[in-house]
Amino acid sequence: MYLIYKKIKKRNARKKLEEQLQRTSGNSETPDVNEIVLETGPKIAPKLSETVPEKEDSSAEEKAAKKKRRVYRWKLILGLFGPFCLQSLDTTIVASALPYIAEDFHQVSQLNWIISAFNLTSAASLFFWAQLSDLFGRHNTLQAAIFTMVVGSAVCTGSPTSTFGVLLFGRALQGVGAAGVSISVRTILADGVSLSGYAVNWSIFALVSGIGFSIGPVIGGYLTTASWRWCFAINLPIGVAAMILVVFILRKDLQGPQPLPQLEGRDLSTVSRRFMARIATIDLGGQMLFLWGFGLLILALTWAGGNYSWSSAAVLAPIVIGAILSIAWLVYERFMVPGAFMARVLPRQKAMVPWEVISQRDIGLLFLINFSMGVSMFAVMYFMDLYFALVEGNSSSKAGTSLLYFLPGLGVGDCLAMFASNNWPRQTLPILILAQTDVIYGMMALVGFGIGSRMNPASLHGLAYFPAMTAQISCLVSFALPFGGLVGLTIMSTVFTNNSGNDESNPKQGIMWAFIAMIPFMWISVILTTFLGNVWIKKNGGHEVVNGAYLWSLVTRKELTRERRDRGENVPPVIDEKERDVEMTPVQPVSGRIEGDEITRA
Repeated sequence: MYLIYKKIKKRNARKKLEEQLQRTSGNSETPDVNEIVLETGPKIAPKLSETVPEKEDSSAEEKAAKKKRRVYRWKLILGLFGPFCLQSLDTTIVASALPYIAEDFHQVSQLNWIISAFNLTSAASLFFWAQLSDLFGRHNTLQAAIFTMVVGSAVCTGSPTSTFGVLLFGRALQGVGAAGVSISVRTILADGVSLSGYAVNWSIFALVSGIGFSIGPVIGGYLTTASWRWCFAINLPIGVAAMILVVFILRKDLQGPQPLPQLEGRDLSTVSRRFMARIATIDLGGQMLFLWGFGLLILALTWAGGNYSWSSAAVLAPIVIGAILSIAWLVYERFMVPGAFMARVLPRQKAMVPWEVISQRDIGLLFLINFSMGVSMFAVMYFMDLYFALVEGNSSSKAGTSLLYFLPGLGVGDCLAMFASNNWPRQTLPILILAQTDVIYGMMALVGFGIGSRMNPASLHGLAYFPAMTAQISCLVSFALPFGGLVGLTIMSTVFTNNSGNDESNPKQGIMWAFIAMIPFMWISVILTTFLGNVWIKKNGGHEVVNGAYLWSLVTRKELTRERRDRGENVPPVIDEKERDVEMTPVQPVSGRIEGDEITRA
């Protein structure tokens, strides 16, 4: 594979050189050989016999910049590993302890609420944290999120067995905090770096996240043998240590509050006035509509099939009301566009998600693709645990250990995604299509490979189209995962109940049909992926995108515009305490057209 890659790289270098010479051959002046630059290497002389350009010695500035990036990456790893691993663990650590917790509280019939309280608040609060991250800076938001998780864990640890509601309240707080940690970490990893740099950063943390999801049931199983309360108590020292590490390692490197046009002309002379002025820019209408709309939908999916039948009023009412409020949220955000009705009525407020992001086709497709990833991930995390416990008859600890078969595929997929983004083919679409195919065939290793290879390119693809909207894009991608997981679990639970016989006498058949019910979701995701555009990540910084179905354009020979964009990777992170302007690198489109797989620039 390596030799094939080197051969393709040499051929592409020679081809690019020939094209550049052909474009410059019509000029009256002979081109300076130092002006010819290839994407695959440094400057070279225009000699066709030279197929591999020789690398020039890096200047002192380049070496210093590389060292600075390397040091910053290690700071990210050391500072963010604790909180990010904590939120990953909290998602699945209780999977093995659920029966024991429900039995102690005498709430076996309400067992699913221990998971649902976390998932519901986690999904519903994502966009709120995304706005806070821009309004009050990355460090303040991250610390608030970790603190919320620690408080929720403490409440769960000390909840009396006579008050089930206290445990659920603690789980809800954990979900809110986990959402804030997830958004804050994703945003910090993407700040001030190119897509290539983000690919490396997120690959490391995607692997951490996958490991956390996978070993959560294992750790929970072993802790449950002592007491299920340790599943929550273990978060307390980890959370406190994470808060301290973030302060000493990362605080000075993280971006502060972002400049907002809505604050122009306001008195910002004191800390309290700056705080109140930024609070006033929160999109309260959009946040409430989203919270209640999607919250009711998630509630209905939680109840459906388990607590109540699908035809009951307890399920139909929140589904209908939630759908209406969710549509109202979309309409509301449309009218928050500058110059529109709500933007004129509430000029100080900033839309929680800009309409240009919501209406962009690739972002919508990425949401549905990540939705399917949530379906597949939660299916493995929860239903394979049921399989090992109910069908194989394993103990909680052994059932959790069996889930580790998920990890090898996850690691391989994550590494392959990073290679595809940073080495060859340096595009996002090919690996997304490959990952979709592997998820369908439900062996655990292949599921792990599919999820691992999709985590990175999906985020890169969205960030490429909107370089200046890191928090919002990260939020949309993050929200799709638990939302898809919850929908998948609801359908699988219903299918399992209907096919496992009386009193679950045949759990093997129920679990089999539950997984079969998920196959259509995976195939729909495969088809949707073919309608994505494509992103080319450049070695020398920046990237290029196309709007339109790139794969189908190769088949139909349709011409698509390829645009150059920049994430402002040369702008260092700044702490903005007094509304200092943060320079943003503008998007610079390049006119041209794509014919098949070749680009012709004007």
